[in-house]
Amino acid sequence: MAKTGIRYAVFAVATEATDGTITYSGGKNISPVAGFNGSVNQATGKDYGDDIVVDTDNTVTGGTLTVELNRDEDDIYTMLLGHTAATGADTAIQYKDTDVAPFVGCGAIGKSGSQWVAKWYAKVQFREPNDDNATKQENVTFNHVTLEGDILIPANHLWKERETFTTEAAAKTWLNGKAGISE
Repeated sequence: MAKTGIRYAVFAVATEATDGTITYSGGKNISPVAGFNGSVNQATGKDYGDDIVVDTDNTVTGGTLTVELNRDEDDIYTMLLGHTAATGADTAIQYKDTDVAPFVGCGAIGKSGSQWVAKWYAKVQFREPNDDNATKQENVTFNHVTLEGDILIPANHLWKERETFTTEAAAKTWLNGKAGISE
């Protein structure tokens, strides 16, 4: 079936224990999502014997997750990129060259035919997005915040999960469970 949409992107701060288990905290839905695209890197190799390929290795070694968000919200910069919101009367977000983006788990719900597909990436670290801005012109152009992050392989080797549901509500419940979001 054809993919016909993406919605409800959620993010949660990931903490990886020494035994490889990951727990998530502070999960939330940040902005409507316009795009959610993962591409993987693979270690590819072929082993030859008797003039033929006798074994292959296509191990996933990581990748890139590109998330396009409709709204330019503060949580993008504080939760996902590690910047600090000032306290008191000045609530400006402060960017420092020493800021480090946290590891996060993130996922979204897609539509495929009559099914709902929820995807969860276990460990991602986003990079600072471009600050693209444009003036309003005769024809309206919508700008989005595009985040790119490294998909990392956790110690337990479980880097992505995917579950298919018959209802959007069930997919959302599964994704909220992954992110630690209580409804």
